Formats: sequence, structure tokens, C-alpha cells
Amino acid sequence: MKMYFDGVKVGDKVWDFQYGWGEVISFWENNGMMLVNFNKHEAWYNLNGVRESNTNRILFWNEIKFEVPQKPKVELKEGTFSINFQSDNIINYSNNNLAKNGLTRNDKKTAEKALKQIKRFARLSALRDQECPDSIGYEYTKNKNNYYIYQIEDSKEFGVDYNDFQIEYKIYFKTKEDAELICDILNSGKFDLEGE
Repeated sequence: MKMYFDGVKVGDKVWDFQYGWGEVISFWENNGMMLVNFNKHEAWYNLNGVRESNTNRILFWNEIKFEVPQKPKVELKEGTFSINFQSDNIINYSNNNLAKNGLTRNDKKTAEKALKQIKRFARLSALRDQECPDSIGYEYTKNKNNYYIYQIEDSKEFGVDYNDFQIEYKIYFKTKEDAELICDILNSGKFDLEGE
């Protein structure tokens, strides 16, 4: 029966998964074993490259190179309820383009909540860009006071705060005055984020 290391000789270079490169220093043809030296370490292998108590080949003629696979990315799956901005409702229909953009959900109630959140975000951003020329398109800037508006818990009132660390999906304002202006507009009832 043909063995992986048929024809091996003393002095041949071989490679082990654990020890790396080594050199065959002894070969016993009658029992099909070889001794390999790995820079201060020695190990016995059979002619199939299996080390002593192992069952799989771990010794090879050349280095085995492989890439560690990256963790797979999560892809959005198509839902059956689509968020429809033009008609401002949820429809029981979807296509792959909407799913890739995150515009589908698996149930109507979740789709309605998502539509409400997206509308609030878009309307607040549009109001900021319309009423605050200095803050048009403003995004979080590192090492600055980045102002934003928040809704006071258990209330319909809004307040202003700032941070020097980024919170994703916040509408930021360049100045405190701009944030306070929009806060005043919202608190006075002159503009409804719900768009109703």
C-alpha cells in the first residue's frame, strides 16, 4: 500500500501543524517510522504523517497555508409587510430591494412601529435642516459638544442635551441654540413629529 511519505530520507524537510518546519533525522524502514527534529523537540511519525497517538495526518511535505474564515455577515431577509412611505401605510407585499434596505418586517404591527420611528427621524432631520442653517446636515463631530433633542420620559415635552461620544441614529445640532429652537417648536405644538 502506498504511503504519503514513501521515499522519505534522512535530511528531508517536513512540516507539522503544531511544530512547523522540521528535519527527518532517523528513518526505520522495517517498521515504517521516522523521527523528526523541530528545533529542540523531536517526534515520531508513521509514513502517513500521523504522530504517535494521533489518528489524522499532521505532518506534510510542505507547509499547509489556509485563511481563517471571517464570521459571516448577517443579511436582511425579506419580510411580507413592506413599509410604504408614499402612501404612509403598511402593505402586505414585499420585494428583495425593500428587504435589502430594511423596509420589510414579518408582521404588520412591527412594520407599523418601524414606519413611525423612521418618519420621526426623517421629520426631525428635515425640520432641523429647514429651521437651522448652521446645523444643516450636521453630523456628530469628535471632541465637540454635539447637541441633540430627547423626549422627556412619560411626557410629551422635549429637552436638549449634549455628548462628546457618538450615539448612533441621533439627529445632532451644531449649536445649543439650534437644538433649543427646535425643542421650543416641538414643545409649543407648532410641529408634530408624527406628521398627523
